Amino acid sequence: MVRASIVLILLAAAGMAHAQDHMLQGIYAGLQDNIRNEYEFHLTQAMRQLLASGAPPAKIEPVKERMKQLSYNKAALIATCIADAEKERGPNAAPLPLGQNLVVTTCVDIKLKQMQKFSDLAAYADFFFPERIASCGESSRLPEREQVLRPYEFLFLGEPKLFDFPRYSECLMKR
Repeated sequence: MVRASIVLILLAAAGMAHAQDHMLQGIYAGLQDNIRNEYEFHLTQAMRQLLASGAPPAKIEPVKERMKQLSYNKAALIATCIADAEKERGPNAAPLPLGQNLVVTTCVDIKLKQMQKFSDLAAYADFFFPERIASCGESSRLPEREQVLRPYEFLFLGEPKLFDFPRYSECLMKR
């Protein structure tokens, strides 16, 4: 009897997790056009700056890859904030436009600041202790989230990676 209860509890939890993953995927898919437009805008700006600076062509591909990974992570962070806010909303609560949803805007603001902090620290670490980048990156990955949220096709990522940016930043500075 106890085993049957445990199995039922586990099945219910798995069903809820699947439903949450499905909701998260739907939100993530809905962000695609905005993320694409932003990615293309920033990529164009970065390429102009690289070309104007006279940087060698070998610098272009690493910049593109970094921008792809950051766009993928940004979309996942935003989708997660929206999905988490939806889970907490009451069943009879009226929907709020995203710009007026304080829970979502606060979450997105915090997550994007964490990602920016990481980006700044990564540039520093890449110069002073580049050996930390790969190992800290691997220890800060979110493989379970990578399975749920695949990168958009326009990003053409060979090895998509989603990161826990606070953990990544901490690792870069503490080793």
